[in-house]
Amino acid sequence: MFSLIESKVDIAKAQRKLEASFRRDFKHRVTRNIGYPGGSTFDAAVVSNGKYWHWVSDLDETKTPNPRRLNWFGLFDEGEDHLQITVEINTPYEGVNAQIAGFFARDNDTGSVYLSHSGRIGGGKKGVNKTAFLTWSSQKLIEVFDSAGHARDGVLVMPVEGPAATRSATRYIETIANFKKAVRAGETDTTDFKQREKQLADFYSEAQGRRKGTRSEEFDYISRHGEIVDALHSWRKTAGLTKGSRLVKNVLIDLGVSVDGNLIEVYEVKTSAMRPDVYTAIGQLLVHGSAQDCKRVLVLPRSGNLANDLERALKRNAIEIVRFELTNDSVAIV
Repeated sequence: MFSLIESKVDIAKAQRKLEASFRRDFKHRVTRNIGYPGGSTFDAAVVSNGKYWHWVSDLDETKTPNPRRLNWFGLFDEGEDHLQITVEINTPYEGVNAQIAGFFARDNDTGSVYLSHSGRIGGGKKGVNKTAFLTWSSQKLIEVFDSAGHARDGVLVMPVEGPAATRSATRYIETIANFKKAVRAGETDTTDFKQREKQLADFYSEAQGRRKGTRSEEFDYISRHGEIVDALHSWRKTAGLTKGSRLVKNVLIDLGVSVDGNLIEVYEVKTSAMRPDVYTAIGQLLVHGSAQDCKRVLVLPRSGNLANDLERALKRNAIEIVRFELTNDSVAIV
């Protein structure tokens, strides 16, 4: 899981490491004008590796309601006096600000910090937008959670430090530049592309609707996973077991019913009905409930609604659904 970095001190530390990585890998320092729709920044001191450039500055806090550190990136041409911005990944100085496309995220498992980007692409041309970019590039978004439990999607652009930190950033710059070329060439105007774009928009709309902007409830589910499994164990035991069968659980399965060492039932508990959880559950149930006559059961919170295609997939794979309900002091299988 990824957490949003919010404190002013931690954001400044991440930004310093980011800039140090670019100074290390982009050793060429030049002065250029940077153009963008509506104006230009003159005599900007950029760093470059000969193919890409990076420029940083502070946006005057007195001139904007969204103060931010500017991180601009683009393709470098030695013969051009005027550079063009490929993407801006500006970051807030502190706190949470979804109006600013860039942010820093920490991997809670490793502690690594990443520069992240909402995927929001500008450029002044019709067709250059976030959904079209994500459709064309197949960039994957990860969920990042702030201290209030609210979720934000973003692309992990690069780690802020490490021996090859800027390598993934240059690939991201190149991908965006190629996307803009594709738009200009009309590649995103086809019927097939529009259908894929709509499918992606529907997917993220569905995810947003299910997530409802917060995951505080799911955090509770996660911390009480063992309690849910215990309730499932008691529920299945009460239902009765056939002679020679017994309830089992291990590191691979939440609960199962075994006869002579072979699973005849397998249960997997998930904290939500969102796609990533259901995708994972289908794989786990098919792998561990591999016998043809094994009963496979996905256990979901009562409040989680399944998308129609996921429900059909469960039926195709003969996976049943059992629901649980969590309160402050109890768990019930319903």
